[in-house]
Formats: sequence, C-alpha cells, structure tokens
Amino acid sequence: MKFFVRPLIILSCLALGSPVFGHINPEAQPVNVPDDAKVGLRSDCAQSTSQIDQNINNVRSRLLNGGDVWWDLQDGKYVVPNVDPASGIPEVSSIFAGAVWIGGFDDVGNLKMAAQTYRGSTRTDFWPGPLTNVGTTAMDTCLQWDRFFRVLGENIRTHIRAFTEARETGTTLDCDAIPEDIRGWPGKGNPYFFEINGWTLPFDTQGLGAFHDEDKDGLYDPCQGDYPVIEVRGCNAPNFPDEMIFWIYNDNGNIHTQTQGDPIRMEVQVQAFAYATNDELNDMTFQRYKLINRATSIIDSCFFAMWIDPDLGCYTDDYIGCDTARSLMYVYNEDELDGDPGCDCLGGVNTYCREVPILGVDYFRGPRAPLPFCDTFPLNWIPTEDIIDITSDMIISDTTRYICGERRTELGMSSFTYYMNGGIGNWPNAMTDPQAGAPLEFYRYISGSWKDGTPFSTGGSGYNIPPTEIIDYAFPDAPNDQAGWSMCTANLDFGDRRTLQATGPLRLDPGEVNELIIGVPWVPDLDYPCPDITRLLSAD
Repeated sequence: MKFFVRPLIILSCLALGSPVFGHINPEAQPVNVPDDAKVGLRSDCAQSTSQIDQNINNVRSRLLNGGDVWWDLQDGKYVVPNVDPASGIPEVSSIFAGAVWIGGFDDVGNLKMAAQTYRGSTRTDFWPGPLTNVGTTAMDTCLQWDRFFRVLGENIRTHIRAFTEARETGTTLDCDAIPEDIRGWPGKGNPYFFEINGWTLPFDTQGLGAFHDEDKDGLYDPCQGDYPVIEVRGCNAPNFPDEMIFWIYNDNGNIHTQTQGDPIRMEVQVQAFAYATNDELNDMTFQRYKLINRATSIIDSCFFAMWIDPDLGCYTDDYIGCDTARSLMYVYNEDELDGDPGCDCLGGVNTYCREVPILGVDYFRGPRAPLPFCDTFPLNWIPTEDIIDITSDMIISDTTRYICGERRTELGMSSFTYYMNGGIGNWPNAMTDPQAGAPLEFYRYISGSWKDGTPFSTGGSGYNIPPTEIIDYAFPDAPNDQAGWSMCTANLDFGDRRTLQATGPLRLDPGEVNELIIGVPWVPDLDYPCPDITRLLSAD
C-alpha cells in the first residue's frame, strides 16, 4: 500500500479503522452527489464485496467484481513470481490496480461516463450482475451476481473423457458425477444452475458464460457433452485454459460516485484465464471483456480504455512506454535497483531489488467501429453480419460485383496516454489524477488529451505549452533507443504513473456487442537502466 500523507494523518486514519489510499489525495472530501442525480436512480445496488485469486501458474492475480482488478482494495495483488502466502517469503506485486473505462455522448450531447480507479465507500461506478435489455437491474440481481464462476481445465478434460467414453461404449453418462464447476457454469439454459447456485439464470439473447455446444441446440447442458470455453469473436474452435474465471458487472446499478457521469447502461461480461506451462505463458494472464450496450439510444464519440496503475514493485521509480505495432504498453524500472532509496520503498512496499523484471499489457483486441469500404465480391456474395449498410452495388463483370458501404472494423490501440499521482514529485495539475466528480476529465484522458484538454505532444513528459507535434502515443520508442523518445531519453523525474490504452472514437448502437482482450506478459531480471525490451516483445 502506498502512503503519501504525513505520519499523524496515517495514525489518525488507522485509529478510525479506515483504509488509507495513497493514490487518492488525502485532503479530498467525500464526493457529494447532486440531488438531481438521485432523482433518476433506478436501482439501489450495494457495492461489490467479492474477491478471488486467479492462481494456476506463476502469477497470483486478485480479481474483484466492482469494475476493478489486480488489488484487494488496499494493496497491489498482481503477484509474480507466485509465492505461497504461508511460506513467509515476501510477495512482490507488478501491478497495483486496473479497470476498464468507457465514455461517450448520447444523441442529445450528454456525456455518459463510467470509470473505476481506487474504489472506496464513496467512489464507485460499477456494480455486480447483468442488465435487462433496456439497461436496468435490481438490488437482488446485483446481490446474487456478486460472485465468480471458476472452472479448471483439468475438470473439463475429465468431463470430456467421461462423455466420450459413454458415447463410444453406448452407456449412460453419470450426470451427477460431472464436476460441480462445470455443472454450475452460468451457460444459457443450464438445467443444473439453480441446484448448484440457488437462483435462476436470466434467459439472455446475448448469452452468458460461453460454452462448447456439443448438440448444437443453443443451450448449455453438460450432460449432453457441453463444457465451458473461452469466447472470442470469429474463433469457432472450442478452446479452454487451465483456469477460467467468469463474472458480470454493470454501470447502472446505482449512482456513479466516482466520475458522477451519467450511466451508459453497459453490461460487462469478463473471462479471466491462464495456462500452466513450461514457457512464457506460465508468467502470463489474460482477460476478455464482452461489452454489451444496453442503452436504448446511440452512444457516439465513444472510447474504451484499459486503465492501469502499473507498480513494478516499488511505485515511485517506474517508467512506462508503448510499442504501437503491438498495441503494447510496458512498465520498467528507472534504474538498476527497484526501490527508493536503494532496495527500500516508502510505506514498506516489497521490491524486486536487484532482479528487476519488465511487464507489459497487450491490447490484443479492441472494439469495432463503423468504417466505409469499397471492394469487389462474387456475384453470389451474401452480406456478413459485419456489414452495416450498402450504399452502392454495381456488377462489373460476369463474376464480380463492386460494392461500397459501411462495415464494422476492429480497431487497435488508438492512443496510449498516462497521468501522474500528484502526491509524488512536482507535476502540473493538468497531468495528475482526474478529480472524482469531474467526468469530462476522465473522458479527456481516454480520448487522448490531458485532463485540461491540452493535447499530448512529442518531447519531454508529453505535456508541452504550447504543444509541439501533437501525437496519439506517448513514449513510443524502446528505452535503449538513444535516438528515440522514451522516459529514459527524456530523463524524467521519479513518479507514480497510471496508463490508459484506448480505442475510439466509435459509435455504439443499442444492443451492440464489443470485446476487449488483454494479455499481460512478464519477463524477469532484465539488464538496467534503459533496458532492451526484446525479451518482452518475444514473450508477447
């Protein structure tokens, strides 16, 4: 946990039994929600309390169901190498926290914004559970879904063997012997769900937990050979990891007290998964976000972003950068020792000391945007689901047509930005954390500018007045490239940085489904300072 407050303040807060969040200005007052915001309240969901560890390989990663991941509401919990907490060996975290941010404007120009940072009792924009087709939920629904569904690849393999053997021998499968994590999976129409979980699944047209549908009836029934899988758009081959964890949250369960932005009515279904291997995959985790727009009107100029507070051990001596070709951000150490000073870190945070790693977050897949196209197609071509509109269709030969229109096209990382913890170092206010209750500041960060609206520009920290060459990506060159622009060549001061990998702008139609997939590669013990990142790129 990070402490940036005077010792007397720390002691006072601890005496009151309240957690101290070093990321948040200690002088900040609780957010006051305007009365007019309370009038439109449709639900009274309680904040999520559930937590679980993703823990199958060399990473132990804490997951939460309040729109945030990788921390336990006090300390960073992306622990790698994965040490047994009971062993007494100090655990070191490579990330402090992360979350998905979403913002855009409705058809009359109102800003819709949902973003989570350091969730507290008065700062949250997300709640557990799904939304209805018109974007509403209920307190009981949120309470039921304040949990995770975890399934192990070993159990899936056992189930497949038993089902295959029963089919080949003409015997009856013992359905009661199917592992409970598979029988209790929240797949659409699961007949065992109530028996295992004690409540009824919604019958949702967008699906819930993804599954391999052995009998192709559209419903999940493990006794018919179905089993959980990773859902990836356009990938039909069944694929399951060694560990998979599924949960659902939304942004319309209560009042947004983090941003005070109007709700988007976004439902987010998450699959976190990992593999136990003997190669670089053993040091990686993955998350797939399925984002369903439950709003009844279009949301325009919309951006999705992965917000990360990447603390590589000690939080005051990290540098950041990006590789635009791979949509990859990375965090590395400022010097050869992880700590400030030496191998020690303020607040007693554990460090990597002399064996300093590097961590990346790859934006493997982003949402799709409607883009114009013109192309040739066979005469008998049938429009795919990606085609939104056809504006012209002309036969140009006996076998070919020339068609123009609008098609949904996957976008990569359209910007990489960052901002500073104002409590560490001396930084302009425009470069620091967005204020709770200022949704426009959150939106400016995900749309590629500083929180005062100044565009990012090449050179130094990227905050230049007046701006130099305006850019979308901060620090795009490798740390060991002496001719490039990185935090190494800029020789920036120590600080505590947060990053944003964003996609947009795009238009979200009612009911539209998008996905965001990230992977987190980690490589141990690089040569510092200004390391060569080739090993990270290879792992990625």
